[in-house]
Amino acid sequence: MLSLFKLEFSKLKYPYMISIFLAVVCSVAFIIPVQSGYMYDYNIEIWEQSGEFFTFLFPLIAVVPTCWLMFYEKKNGFLSYTITRVARKKYIITKWMTVALGGAFIVFLVSFVGLFISLFVIPDVNISNAETARGAFISHYYINSPLLYGFVLSCWRFILAFLIATFAFVISLFIKNLFIILTGPFIYSILENFTLAILNVPQFRLVTSFDPSAISSEILSIGNLFIGPLILIGCIVVLILYFIYIKNTPVYDV
Repeated sequence: MLSLFKLEFSKLKYPYMISIFLAVVCSVAFIIPVQSGYMYDYNIEIWEQSGEFFTFLFPLIAVVPTCWLMFYEKKNGFLSYTITRVARKKYIITKWMTVALGGAFIVFLVSFVGLFISLFVIPDVNISNAETARGAFISHYYINSPLLYGFVLSCWRFILAFLIATFAFVISLFIKNLFIILTGPFIYSILENFTLAILNVPQFRLVTSFDPSAISSEILSIGNLFIGPLILIGCIVVLILYFIYIKNTPVYDV
């Protein structure tokens, strides 16, 4: 299994390294525009404010760098070639883990590098009205342990990005359209966001789970953060069952 992971990583090595570099650049780019023009009481608020664009784009950031691989292996016939060399289930699981973990780590890196810059590179802001930050989600850690708060949230974002990349990988198993593979999770996040907002349950949205500051902390609980991911997992399962048992779509074209 380890040799398979090394092989899969070697296929994504250069796109992955480029994506990591761009992730660091994006972390800085998201922060620069919000350093001025806003009133902050804590440096972590700079990180929080800079994350609005990131929250919107994270399904693309998690998917585009890695989830194209299955499409091209099916297109050029390489996937069928692996049948005689490795068990199908083992190969698919290895590729899924490589793709999903890679996309998730890039999202984590964008989040954590931005946090580090906000807390340790940008000069400390002057506290003018600390009460504004006391309304933040889990405000005790937000104010008193911002590094811990940001690190835990970045790890949670890693998990969410892993699920989004898994969604794209499942699409790539059954659909031969690169555009749908790379944009499907992004379109899903927009539709899910819109639908749950219309149903007046914005606390259940995936974007709320990704960024708890997206709504008032008064209507948000830790349990709410799990609803969006669970809905996404349900959609992934339904997608798999649909293509296998209803459409009878083969993963290997042989």
